[in-house]
Amino acid sequence: MKKLKKTILILAIIAGSLAAIIYGGVFLGHRVIFPEEISKVPTIEAVTDGIFIFGPQAHPAQPESIEEYVDLLSAQLKRYNEIAPDLWFDNVLVEQSIVVEEYRKEKFWHISPSGTITPLTRSKALDFGIRRQRYADGFSAFDGGIYLAIHERDLNNHLLWQKYLHLGTYDCFITFAHEGFHMIVQPNWLAMENIPNPGRNEFLENTQARAVRALLQEQLLTAVSEPGNMQLILEALSTYASWKAEFPEEYENSIVTDRIEGTAYYFELVTALYSGYPEQIKNADDLDNALALLATRNDIYVWHGLVSEGYIIGGFSGVLLDRHMDGWKEQIADDPYATPIEMLYQHFISEVPPSSQQLTQTDIDAISEKIQENEQSRGLSRLFRFLYDLLF
Repeated sequence: MKKLKKTILILAIIAGSLAAIIYGGVFLGHRVIFPEEISKVPTIEAVTDGIFIFGPQAHPAQPESIEEYVDLLSAQLKRYNEIAPDLWFDNVLVEQSIVVEEYRKEKFWHISPSGTITPLTRSKALDFGIRRQRYADGFSAFDGGIYLAIHERDLNNHLLWQKYLHLGTYDCFITFAHEGFHMIVQPNWLAMENIPNPGRNEFLENTQARAVRALLQEQLLTAVSEPGNMQLILEALSTYASWKAEFPEEYENSIVTDRIEGTAYYFELVTALYSGYPEQIKNADDLDNALALLATRNDIYVWHGLVSEGYIIGGFSGVLLDRHMDGWKEQIADDPYATPIEMLYQHFISEVPPSSQQLTQTDIDAISEKIQENEQSRGLSRLFRFLYDLLF
């Protein structure tokens, strides 16, 4: 009996020591070794053409308290639900509500589709069937809406969300739109039976392919920024055709994310502009002009990594499809191998010239350097932030 007690005591001491090491390591990692960068003011310029202005600077008062943010989110949701049926064919992400939680303080609110805000107790919030998340921007779907986890400290840390110029404020509405599209709209689509690249490998080591896809993103943005210039679209599609021919395995691995993330990002762009800037974006013409203006910012809307690139490539290809191909949204839902960029390519295939754009080693090296900077600056900081949120 004494031997058993001694063994239990030893195991308890070991477990306690391991817990202390883990908690201490996460605390020091997040707070001391890899502290989170914070900026209380925007570090990225707004984008403006004298008519439109997008970015944090476009909003006269950024929410500083959780209550102010919930008021803002309710206005965004109300605007979204007013126009939701027109944003995607047969849109089922309509009349949706939000249950939002400040997960550190366990404070809950329900926002109805019309924007009505109701504070909730914890038990009342759980009655909605939400699956709570203990990290910022956590989300889940429930019957009738989306649950969002937020942290008050993030409201004014511009470094976390300021690159979303298409919204311009703390970006949880983007989570509602983008993830809601994944969870509620896309399950109705035909899906591939065997999904390539299930681990979402970014293939960052293939810097030549990353450089070609970076060029493709820049060309698509230029084409979006200059409506009516068909030559720009054809140049982008020529680059796409060259990449597809030179890197066929990458093409196969890109299909799902170019399709699924690309269309969700398109939906995010459109809904955020309407909902985040209701005084500026009132109709489809305003939206198209706004997207053309945003596309001038390739310092923000160019990403690196096979999966990450699919957001931008798919999203802005969707904008071009809106201009040139009726019914593309219905078609992409019915074809599990269709992507916005491939649909655009097939639509203009007879006009696409051979690629004339040659990348130099300097171009490739520049992309490699950007990838390394992004990985070093964001990886460990984000990891320790996530672990800190879970444990503390």
